[in-house]
Amino acid sequence: MSNATEFGTTPPDNRPAPQHTALAAARLTVGLAQGIALYLLYLADDNKTWPSTDPYWMAPLALIFVFVPLLFQQAVGTMRARTLAIWIAAATVILAGLACCDIWRQGLPRPAGFADGGEMTFALVAFTVIGLFIAQSLIAAGDAERRIIASYGAYFDAAWKLEIQLLLAAVFVGVFWGVLWLGATLFNLINLKFIQELIEKTWFAIPATALATAAAIHATDVRARLVAGIRTVAHTLLSWLLPLMVLIAVGFTLMLPLTGLAPLWATKSAAAYLLIACGVLVILINAAFQDGDPQHNRGAVFRYAELAAAVVLVPFVLIAAYALSLRVGQYGWTVERVATAATLIVAAFYAFGYAAAAVLSLRGGVWMALVARVNIAAAFLVLAILLLLFTPIGDPARLAVRAQVARLQSGAVAAKAFDFDYLRTQGARYGRGALAELSTGSFGADTDTVNRMAKAALAGVSTTLPASRTDLADNITVYPSSRALPRGFLEQDWSKDGGAPGCLTAAGVRCDAFFGDFDGDGNEDVVLIDEASSASSFFWGTILSRRPDKTWTEVASINGNCAGMLDALKQGRASIEPPRPKWRDWVILGVHVHPSPNTSDVEPCPTH
Repeated sequence: MSNATEFGTTPPDNRPAPQHTALAAARLTVGLAQGIALYLLYLADDNKTWPSTDPYWMAPLALIFVFVPLLFQQAVGTMRARTLAIWIAAATVILAGLACCDIWRQGLPRPAGFADGGEMTFALVAFTVIGLFIAQSLIAAGDAERRIIASYGAYFDAAWKLEIQLLLAAVFVGVFWGVLWLGATLFNLINLKFIQELIEKTWFAIPATALATAAAIHATDVRARLVAGIRTVAHTLLSWLLPLMVLIAVGFTLMLPLTGLAPLWATKSAAAYLLIACGVLVILINAAFQDGDPQHNRGAVFRYAELAAAVVLVPFVLIAAYALSLRVGQYGWTVERVATAATLIVAAFYAFGYAAAAVLSLRGGVWMALVARVNIAAAFLVLAILLLLFTPIGDPARLAVRAQVARLQSGAVAAKAFDFDYLRTQGARYGRGALAELSTGSFGADTDTVNRMAKAALAGVSTTLPASRTDLADNITVYPSSRALPRGFLEQDWSKDGGAPGCLTAAGVRCDAFFGDFDGDGNEDVVLIDEASSASSFFWGTILSRRPDKTWTEVASINGNCAGMLDALKQGRASIEPPRPKWRDWVILGVHVHPSPNTSDVEPCPTH
């Protein structure tokens, strides 16, 4: 493992007392200045004075004063002055640009008040933390080795030092405020409330928090051995979780051929869950891999757990990508799906890179050595993707709006079924611009509907068209065609049922209806299958059953994932069989498709 000298010419624990004092004074001075600046911004916001009246000033200033002082405090004393000055200047410009882009994309008129709708989005703030963490680690390691691309050991040390410093600083600030509140409580017991009144004042709270953070960063910097010790303990604990996670991941993968993908699709969050699992696997692999030093004597269990984890990442990423492609094919791109696609790119880079490391390891190379290069390249990839996503080039809102409007213009989605409200609420300035064009454009027979609904969306009026009895009849195609929906099914007011399929609540949303007694009560149930299923090799269905009071309700979902199943249903080539105690299977093309009962579908309590 690389030693502490990589962070500067002198190990932090061996710095002379004057240097300690100078660093402490520099960090505390910057922390106090940060606190005062943030308090002044808060005061301006509270009093509705400049710069809070202009979000194009307020947002950049807020982002800069929150993050730039922290970057300086963490790097001063370990990073060369020239490198630090260039990095601080670059970070200031980048943060100001990102903040202005974020305000611009919201389409706020100038000068709109920062407190009246000019706030930065949470996503920008959250991902700024991630981006700055990666960038600070890369620059610190490169400066320590005087190289543009440093060794993996240097990156490893810099990243873990920063991570532990931030964690300990957060704990210290929390304890700091806990002690203050305890002191206030004790003095309140003897009717002295001046401490409580003091700590409740923002002019004290904000600078005090910034000062406490600066003190915590300094304390963890000059205690390098403490940081290294915590890092070692964290790696040891996390590495023991790797074999367990590998057993879970491998078991899940092996069970998929037996269960099929239908249960996974039924969650409607398959890609998200799989990507979370990929993230956990990557973290645990790195906990065992550490800094990649081949002299580390990792036991056989951990070595092969690393290898298995690297391999299982590949099917996880491929299934997540398939799930996302199906949703995009059916419903088009949204902001969330664009963000998921960006995450998938990073996950795929890790997955195939780690898999290559596993293959090379089996061929006799240094065990998992390629992981180091993959991690370095992935860090730069993440920074590039974040910059794209938070600038107009790759803004998810812009991409989603273009895709959704294209679906409307191509006829992939009917005008009555198109979500105009989504363009206004999720499309930022791009969505509102698209609505303005849709409100005056020509769309053939749908021109009047599109213009009217686009204008309504721009005005903030709901564009959801309630389904009338005629709409329901038009929405639902019954199979076989000789059958009809049960009496009372169309008359029911489905708008009050939040879980009802879309074809029962809105005009222009289509689905197919089938029949069968799935719960074995002697009465036929109705199965509604989203028409979007016809474009895929599987289907999603909702089973609706009639209650004793003659109303209908959803009791289960049923999903098939074999090609040709939906066509077989439409041709009547399916049957109901009761292999299980409660719910009967739908047998399609010889395959048993199992209903998944709703959790709310419980047996009634006995009456006395």
